[in-house]
Amino acid sequence: MYFLKRVLNFFDVVAMWGIVILMAFMSVIIFLAVVFRFVIHSPLTWSEEAARYMMVWVTYLGAGIALKKGRHIGVTMFISKLPLKLRQPLLVFSEVMVIVFLAILVYQGINLLLTLRTQISPAIGMPMVIPYFAIPFGCLYMLLHLIERLLSRSMEFFSTANVELKRLLEEENGE
Repeated sequence: MYFLKRVLNFFDVVAMWGIVILMAFMSVIIFLAVVFRFVIHSPLTWSEEAARYMMVWVTYLGAGIALKKGRHIGVTMFISKLPLKLRQPLLVFSEVMVIVFLAILVYQGINLLLTLRTQISPAIGMPMVIPYFAIPFGCLYMLLHLIERLLSRSMEFFSTANVELKRLLEEENGE
């Protein structure tokens, strides 16, 4: 568990700095594209493609950070109407299903990389492996966060400290 947290902390730092740097470059490139197109009347042929690939990376990195912070959207209307005893198992089941889905995406993303390893982008001339690598990388990042969440929740559930605390609280309330 300690190793997983260290790996995720490294991923978090890389993701945050990656987003900051990519957004900065993307802003400059888009600004220059507008200036070149409408002021100089000589459009940059590569700017749209470069900004698109940067946005793909920002999206996948941001999705991992959002998952860590619990900021992904969710439909809680139905879960909030369930009894408390059913909420936790349903939450665990949904997280396991997302883990399975993300594992499939990582696997298929790697297959996509292997299939397209010789493809070159038309405007930049960059290997398409670079933008497509965002898929398995981002999904693995999200997958690791979910695994860490499940492991920490299960460790909390099986922790003897919680059992002792519950017993002390019950004794204090006279139960």
